[in-house]
Amino acid sequence: MAAPNTYAVHVSSETHKIEAWCESDEALARQLQEEEDSLAIREFAGSVSLEPSSPAVEYRPANNAAQVATEDNVDPDNMSYEQLQAIGEEVGTQSRGLSDDLISYLEPFRNKCNFFSSKKNTDECVICKSNYKSREKLIRLPCSHCYHAGCITRWLKINKACPVCNEEVFG
Repeated sequence: MAAPNTYAVHVSSETHKIEAWCESDEALARQLQEEEDSLAIREFAGSVSLEPSSPAVEYRPANNAAQVATEDNVDPDNMSYEQLQAIGEEVGTQSRGLSDDLISYLEPFRNKCNFFSSKKNTDECVICKSNYKSREKLIRLPCSHCYHAGCITRWLKINKACPVCNEEVFG
């Protein structure tokens, strides 16, 4: 019977050092993971009440507007009038619309309806819901949607996006 082939493996001292280093790193990683898991469990246990009658989330009114403004889940329905006023003062009165100067860059044009056309004009302004009349001033936004000049001017002072496609006019 033939003896199985045996191979001599020479393990250098450097290989032992690398293996020891890997084992040390692995042990440290396990220790850190266990500490992180136990911390997460403690935090979770501290935030969850096991009493069935208590609500899962408790409303705590804020002491000042800055605290309320920094919270992620601000619910204005659960706030007092004073708190809402304080938030308004913190946020300010920044306009979300366009300035008159920017609106003036949008050139109005006169609507041209063919008087002799057999096809009835069914185009309407989506803001005021009335049909466009011949020779009426319209404004075409960069997105190619048209509106009465007065309607879209009032709209753009409040909101800087097209009412149909929500594309910013000068964005």
